[in-house]
Amino acid sequence: MGLAVRCYQLALMKRNIFENLGGHAISMTAFGGLGYYLYNTDIRQRAILAEKKDQLLRMREREAALAGAGGDHDGHH
Repeated sequence: MGLAVRCYQLALMKRNIFENLGGHAISMTAFGGLGYYLYNTDIRQRAILAEKKDQLLRMREREAALAGAGGDHDGHH
């Protein structure tokens, strides 16, 4: 992906794609590293969101069970 971005960048500037191969390597490394970081960030965030969702569902179930247990009597002693 990094090479494609670098070639696109050079094409926009109307420069030779095979010019400055070191720039290609640096660009591939930078964009590849950025892609890797963003991918793993997305995975971590999805895991955190799934855990939070599970916590909320458990809390709702517990609240519903408590409300159901509290509503079993008619209030007369």
